[in-house]
Formats: sequence, structure tokens, C-alpha cells
Amino acid sequence: MLSNTHKRIILIIIDVLFSWYIWEVNISLGNPCYTTAFSRCFILSITTFLIIYTPFEIYFSFRDLWFDRWPKLYQKDLEVSSVKINVSNGLLSANLVKNKNQAKSKLKNTLVIVCHGFSDTKETLEYFYYPLAYQGYVVLAYDARGTGKSKKAGKRSDFLERIEDFKKIIVWVKNQEEFSNMKIFCVGFSIGAITVLSGGFANRDIEKIIAISSMSHYKQNISKYNPVVLLSYLIKGVKLFPNIEENNRLSPYLLMKKVKKELKLEQWKIFTKNVMLIHCKNDRVIKFKNLQENKMILESPERNVLILKRGGHSQKKNECVLVGAALNFLNS
Repeated sequence: MLSNTHKRIILIIIDVLFSWYIWEVNISLGNPCYTTAFSRCFILSITTFLIIYTPFEIYFSFRDLWFDRWPKLYQKDLEVSSVKINVSNGLLSANLVKNKNQAKSKLKNTLVIVCHGFSDTKETLEYFYYPLAYQGYVVLAYDARGTGKSKKAGKRSDFLERIEDFKKIIVWVKNQEEFSNMKIFCVGFSIGAITVLSGGFANRDIEKIIAISSMSHYKQNISKYNPVVLLSYLIKGVKLFPNIEENNRLSPYLLMKKVKKELKLEQWKIFTKNVMLIHCKNDRVIKFKNLQENKMILESPERNVLILKRGGHSQKKNECVLVGAALNFLNS
């Protein structure tokens, strides 16, 4: 994912080219361009540059303020440290977030692993996991391969490797003396939800999973994305037409269906009651029917399903609802 600096450089280059075009248009119209430093075409070019650049800069600034508000709210109560986790081809960067009040953490005795979506980073979800840490959960939020500070670990479009990375993270957690006796909960958003379901549903070390905006059948749905998202995925190398084996590994519905056949009814009920599904009806990226399909195979009780009318795929303006619902499920 491009950093803000890279985005600004690209914007400036495009802006300069467009302003230069305005300069040339003014010359062709016969406007004086070399009489004084403040000639008409120069002023028009500068004005064009500012008109294009200023709204983007305002957006970047407000977005930074939006994301940065969470550390300011919780800085006094939380301790954030950086860790590196070995996976194939490199290291994943993660933030370990703990409450400074050790009594709270001991009372919960739970580590929550947070997996972000395709275009996000671990910082994008601070609004979600800082409140969890404030309540006493130890949170491990990591940058998936190819994103954030884990860019060198591989391609972010390699979803199968993301699932394998997640499995390695579970092993890493279990091998840490500090966390070895803790319960493990997992939360995933979008591609992160596929990751935690496909990589963690059958793992008995994981006691609870929250899947937000998750896909059900990968191959059936990936090709039906809206054209803009589909083009973006194509450019970024996302596999749009996986083979049968790959599709089975990337489709939570198919994986859960397989596990269901292997378990007795009592065991299956234990597995299903520990999964919560959250989705928006107006999600245009991963359609609402994905939740309906996952809910059907899981036979999810209504208390484990949260359906939101608005918010789209990014869950816009649903931050408080997501945090409240997650805490209610994790605390139960």
C-alpha cells in the first residue's frame, strides 16, 4: 500500500502536469506569459495547482487527525509495544497492546488477534482494538504481508499465504511464555475475516472468532465484485480464478461444511456458538448474501449475528456499534 508521502508525490506530479497544460493553453490563446512574473497564465497555472492539490491535502490532514485520535484517548491507560513475528519470506510487524492495569489483564486472561482488510493496516483498526485493550484484553494487531510495516514479507494479494501466516501467529502466541496459558480470540475484517475463519475455525486453540464483512464462497463472489474493485484487484495481482483446492482453502463456507461433516453434533454446536458474524446490508464489495450463506452453514443463533442496515463494506459510522457488539460477544 502506498504511504502518504508516495501519494503526495504522485498527486504533485499529476498536479504539475495539469498546471503546465493550463500554461500551454494560455500561451496558445495569446495571453502574455513572459512579460512579468505575475502574468495572467502564471497566476492561472498556480491557481489550478492549488485548486487540485488543496482538497487532497485537507483530506489527508483530516484523515490523520481521525486515526490519531485514539492514541490520545487511551495513551494514559495503554501500553503499546512493537513485535516481529517470523513467517515464510520475512517478518510480520505487530503491535502488542496491553492495559497498564495488570489486574484487568489477569482478570480477562485473553489475547485477541486482530486481522485487518485488504487495503488497511493495523493502525486503521485502532478505533476497534484500543477499547478492547482498555477493558483488559491483550491485543495483537499485525500488518499482513505486503502492507504497512510488513511490506517486505510478501505480496498482500497472496491470500493463501496470509492464511498460513495467521496459523504461524497462533503458534508464535502459544510459544510465548507470557501468553501460553491465555485464551485466544480472533477478529477479522473482510479479507482478514476470511483469514481467521479459514485459518482458525478448526483450530481448538482459538476459542472465539468474530468475522466482519466476510466472504462465503471465494470463487463465486470474487468475480462479482463491482468493476472498480475488480480492476483494482486485477492490477494488484489478486487471484480471481483459483483452482478447486485453492478455492476450498479460501472459502469459509466450504471449510466449515467440511468440518461439520467430521464432527459430532455436540462438538459442532460448540464450534458454531463461538463464532460471531457481522455484515452490512448495503455492502457493495462483499454482498450481504455472504453472511446469509455463512449463517446457514453455521446454524448461527441470532445472538451471534449482527446485521447492520448501513455502513457499507468499510463499516462507516459503525465504530461504536462494532466495539459494543464485539465486547458483548467476547465477554459472554
